[in-house]
Amino acid sequence: MILKAHRLTLPVNNEGSDYVVGDIHGHVTQLKSQLADIGFNADTDRVICVGDLIDRGPESIEALELLDEPWFFAVLGNHEYLMISGMKYKNSRERMTWLNHGGDWVMHTSPDQWPAWFDRIERLPVAIEVENREGVRYGIVHADFPSDHWDNFEQFDQDQLYRCIWSRSNFNSRSEHSVRGIDYLFHGHCISDFELKLGNRYYIEPGVFLGNDFIIKKL
Repeated sequence: MILKAHRLTLPVNNEGSDYVVGDIHGHVTQLKSQLADIGFNADTDRVICVGDLIDRGPESIEALELLDEPWFFAVLGNHEYLMISGMKYKNSRERMTWLNHGGDWVMHTSPDQWPAWFDRIERLPVAIEVENREGVRYGIVHADFPSDHWDNFEQFDQDQLYRCIWSRSNFNSRSEHSVRGIDYLFHGHCISDFELKLGNRYYIEPGVFLGNDFIIKKL
């Protein structure tokens, strides 16, 4: 799968609230329950996911169906990448990696369903930017942002884009650097028992598939 430097910029939500949530990993019922607990209104509010909608949980199909909802947005995660690379583009190594890390749910589905899922996933951006009504700008990228300035994204090569969805280097080193050109960044991918802030970057993936609650942040 060839990655593209696709960044989606959402308009300011003047009607309701925006929320960002960690990796869903097929736990849609739990997500909706927690959203209900905080008073989420699908008519005015929006949810932005840091990627990895699918695998490891029982509701991967339902997670992909969220992409049809007008209130839901997501960036590309490494699990979506593996699905497309392995299933659509026939990369056998990445197909086996995906199947061995939660993708085996697809074996219980009809191949007739796959093209629509592939289309939804390939339209996902690698990055999302959104500004709240107070003028605070947020960036959402699945795993990491391998640059010191947000505006460099459109010039990223394949290696840098790959690191956006796979890298754990800054998380593992607990780097306190901040990314210039954006107020705050949100990442998933790297599991932390609690919300972890490093510089101006927040890691909000607690591992819902391990039995933990989602971290949902109001922007």
